[in-house]
Amino acid sequence: MLDLDRDPWGPGVPLNGPSLPGSKSMTNRALLLAAQAPGISQLRGALEAEDTRVMREALRTLGMGVEAEGLAWRITGGSRPEPSAPLWLGASGTTLRFLLPWLALQAPQSVCFEGEPRLFERPLAPLLEALAPLGVRWVPATRGGVLHPAPQAWRLDVRIQAEASSQFLSGLALAAAGLPEGGRLAWAGGVASSSYLHLTQEALNRFGCMARLEAGRWEIPGGRLRCVDWTLPVDWSGAAAFLCAAAVTGRPLRLSGLDPGDPQGDRAVADVLAAAGCRCAWEGSVLEVCGPLQRGLEADLGNCPDLAPVLAATAALAPSPSRLSGLETLPLKECDRLEACIDLVRWLGGQAVAEGTHALRIQPGPAPDPDRPAFDPRRDHRMAFAAAVGALRHGGRLKDPDCVAKTFPDFWKVWAHLLAEPTP
Repeated sequence: MLDLDRDPWGPGVPLNGPSLPGSKSMTNRALLLAAQAPGISQLRGALEAEDTRVMREALRTLGMGVEAEGLAWRITGGSRPEPSAPLWLGASGTTLRFLLPWLALQAPQSVCFEGEPRLFERPLAPLLEALAPLGVRWVPATRGGVLHPAPQAWRLDVRIQAEASSQFLSGLALAAAGLPEGGRLAWAGGVASSSYLHLTQEALNRFGCMARLEAGRWEIPGGRLRCVDWTLPVDWSGAAAFLCAAAVTGRPLRLSGLDPGDPQGDRAVADVLAAAGCRCAWEGSVLEVCGPLQRGLEADLGNCPDLAPVLAATAALAPSPSRLSGLETLPLKECDRLEACIDLVRWLGGQAVAEGTHALRIQPGPAPDPDRPAFDPRRDHRMAFAAAVGALRHGGRLKDPDCVAKTFPDFWKVWAHLLAEPTP
């Protein structure tokens, strides 16, 4: 249990700009590409957290050379993956959906996947259905499943439904890049969180695979991967809670190391806050945000659904009603985030009404009872970040604060530093 204190300082006092972690999404993409690229790759500024740790350990179990010295990692890649034990994936959706197609096409033997129960409750069927015509089989097991791979492939040509997750397409594209003749992916209809495809495209390009991404089609050349020395970008998802803190408290905040042209979809948080009346200004790689909010939030989060929890908390403290849309995938996340966001808004004294599964209308309300029960983030790191933002106005207690370790183990330490009294 953690007590979440109210912000003790006035709106004119600057927040202490935190040191932000590397991008989880890019770290796991880079790890898999480095494992496939012949030679030794250096990844700097990588995220050290549960999701990236299970990817790193899985690669070691598959025979890849992975050495970590702080945030500088060396990966020796180019060999065929050969599992020496079951792969433990924790609750990491990216690790499961990225490793599965690679191993389905390259592993010489069956592979056992294990993890938290919720991991295997999340959508996986479209990926398995796309691979089944190649001879790939998935057999559910008590703690996960067993993958029976196809004969080693030279090229990948598949059609897939990607409305449930863009990670299906990203995993297939990453796997195709390691094949001698690459591959072609095709899909009809929408793609959930399609901005992540551009993140994968950026990672492929960095490793020498100049893929071509078009509407409904992705051409991935084969045999082009090369080792890299790459400093990974800062995580916009991790930055979001801090930027929302500035919006909620009215205190100015400067964050360095960000890129306004970054393909990460969560960079949209700055635009959402600016549209709600915050001042957002860039000086090179430094973003300054000054609140407070002047109006409610109006945002389509279809390309950045991970922002929904912190923006729901922010909306509960805005001066007028808000509407967040593009939330179709929220029930499929680490928890049912749609339901959890409604609970969070109510915990903060507001009202939230769902419009089906795609939108929330949020009405701010009076200050809640200071002795209300602790908020339960449902073992979901992003719900814990959101509770921290909301508590800046109303305080409160949080169950299971350690769930932030999934993507940001030092979050509470950095949060406390952010709110510390500035040095005179």
